[in-house]
Amino acid sequence: MFSKLYNEAVIEFDMHTESPLFIKSSDENQLNPASVEHTFFVTYKNGELVPAIPGSSLKGVFRSTAEQILKEHGVCDILSKNNSCSTRITNEEKQNKNDGLKKPLGKSRYEKSCPVCKVFGSQVLKSRISFNDAYPVGEVRTGKRTAVAIDRITGTSRKSALFDFEYIEDATFRCKIYLKNFFRWHVKLIYQIFERIDEGFTTFGGFSSKGFGRMKVENESITVRYYDKGRKTEGYAEKEFFIEKKITGRDNVLEILNDISLEDKHTFEGCEIQNDKTL
Repeated sequence: MFSKLYNEAVIEFDMHTESPLFIKSSDENQLNPASVEHTFFVTYKNGELVPAIPGSSLKGVFRSTAEQILKEHGVCDILSKNNSCSTRITNEEKQNKNDGLKKPLGKSRYEKSCPVCKVFGSQVLKSRISFNDAYPVGEVRTGKRTAVAIDRITGTSRKSALFDFEYIEDATFRCKIYLKNFFRWHVKLIYQIFERIDEGFTTFGGFSSKGFGRMKVENESITVRYYDKGRKTEGYAEKEFFIEKKITGRDNVLEILNDISLEDKHTFEGCEIQNDKTL
């Protein structure tokens, strides 16, 4: 499915914190007595340490939300040894090999995968989507709180279980998503996830049960490239190797995709990218 480049898309958007955001750092300074016990994730940008949302965290949240949206269409459990697309497809390929049949190629694996694995990938299928780390735009305000760990069995606070943590509030993060060899319904799914984020059903980071991690998506745009210049080119600029168009505003993108229904199981069946309409 990736032997030839048919199209690419870059989706850019801002996420503004609607409530405090806590993403735990894996490298916490326990030697500094003035430091809180749990610090926010930071990384270097332009030579300075800045708070960030890791691309892996973004992908995990988007994937889990996609699973919720498409659960009626046979979404697999990617962490299961028995109920994942990778296990099922691997077993089928072993059977085909034993029967003397040709091993399925990427298109066959794509066709046999659940809708979520078709976008986000699996152990036997490359992901079509990738996420950059999200960095703050402008100034960032931080806060500190003290919390207590709760015993999951008794429902009461654990003895001597107080801890401090650092969080981000009133901040805007710039995010970027890349799609390669995508179908139009892949884009529709991403924009449906934006709706879930705005509604507060999809949250980021820890302490979501305490109201943390609610975000609002703003300033969305998508830049689309098609490398088949024989396609419909209305609104597209001709470049040397591709045609390109930038679409701003969520409503404008959803209007273009209004013929796609994520409730229709037939939406996910096609595997020939060249037969998909131009965005």
